[in-house]
Amino acid sequence: MTIHILLFDNQGQLLSHGDERLMAQYEPEKQRIWIDISGPNNQAFFQAHPQFGIDNLDFEEAHRERHPPQIEAYAHHAYLLTHELMEREAYLILDRSHLLMHVNRQFLITQHLKPSISVAKITEQVMAKQSLDSPEMSWVCFAIMRQIVTDYLAVMLALEERLNDIEDEIFDASTDDLLAELMAYSSKLQKAKRSFSYHEELLQQLLGNDGAKHIEFDYQQLSYLYNQFERLSSRASLYQGLVSSLINGFISVSAHKTNRVMMTLTLVTAIFLPLTVIAGIYGMNFDNMPELKWSYGYFAVLLLMALIVILGLWWAKIKRWF
Repeated sequence: MTIHILLFDNQGQLLSHGDERLMAQYEPEKQRIWIDISGPNNQAFFQAHPQFGIDNLDFEEAHRERHPPQIEAYAHHAYLLTHELMEREAYLILDRSHLLMHVNRQFLITQHLKPSISVAKITEQVMAKQSLDSPEMSWVCFAIMRQIVTDYLAVMLALEERLNDIEDEIFDASTDDLLAELMAYSSKLQKAKRSFSYHEELLQQLLGNDGAKHIEFDYQQLSYLYNQFERLSSRASLYQGLVSSLINGFISVSAHKTNRVMMTLTLVTAIFLPLTVIAGIYGMNFDNMPELKWSYGYFAVLLLMALIVILGLWWAKIKRWF
């Protein structure tokens, strides 16, 4: 478990940052605090600091694999669970992780099992500026959500470019690697679309002031996030349809190539079958075979075989079999 703490005054100016030892300097009446907890086994921290009123069971429940984004208001803070992209070299994989935020006017606590891209970027921005744009800790929460949306959009746009490349590569594909890649995208887009839809529902709750207690997003911020997640959901649906079309196209192209190969093999078989019959007849070596004693017999049979091949190819050309 790793803990990073940022202390601010009531105007949002950064006072100091550090690890858990900084809690000794925290004065709730005079300061605002952002506590970022990465990794499991953080129950001891909340037991040592019961003033936040946070039950660690929320963290354990939130990290169930299929747990959807959600929002819930408690007496002294709001609980917000969202999905963000995991930091991966193969960023088009669209793998997601859970990010849990507890927020009110005075504090923000972010919890995640794995390193968080959005938290790291917003922390870096705040450290560089040495202040918050708003003294309300909800502003940090909004900045993290906005960063999550920005990362998703960047990946979705990159995915669109990749799908365009695949569309051009399908006709030259010699293996099933593209099909495996498309199948992976189809599955990931389905999960991403479901996540985006949950985020839309969550933001609709906030727009309707249902569960908005302690999360002081203004209407403009909520509208921005809602519109962006709606846009992401639409893109996921669009790309999923495109992926399905590409999968069908890949299968059709592969089937066409297979048919062409089978046609070629059938043509070769049809042409050489008579030659095999002729070779079989004259390979029987019976005594009473007049052609065996004819001085031009060998050359006549070769000529017959050549004529059969030429006529077969000519007929196939007329029928446009190749």
